[in-house]
Amino acid sequence: MTGFITDEAALRELIGEPAAIVVAKVSDRVNELMRRFIDLSPFMLLATSALDGTCDVSPRGDPPGFVRVLDDRTLLVPDRPGNRLADSLRNIVANTNVGLY
Repeated sequence: MTGFITDEAALRELIGEPAAIVVAKVSDRVNELMRRFIDLSPFMLLATSALDGTCDVSPRGDPPGFVRVLDDRTLLVPDRPGNRLADSLRNIVANTNVGLY
């Protein structure tokens, strides 16, 4: 293949469309299965980005239950003392879009 993938149409032509069952698992809300997974998880990754597009991924961990599900759109994630750079928190103040893994 020559050239670069520069738009989604070209990407889809190369890799195809995802199966409906895969698309169905994407959600902006916490369902009961996700809640149970979060309740049992001792580790997560918090992905944030600044307004200029620079990104940060911060590992977070503690005994299972350290992340609390407050409702289907709100998680309570503790911030532990660390290096005081506050990369994630500074990014969230500027850009509230986050990814959790």
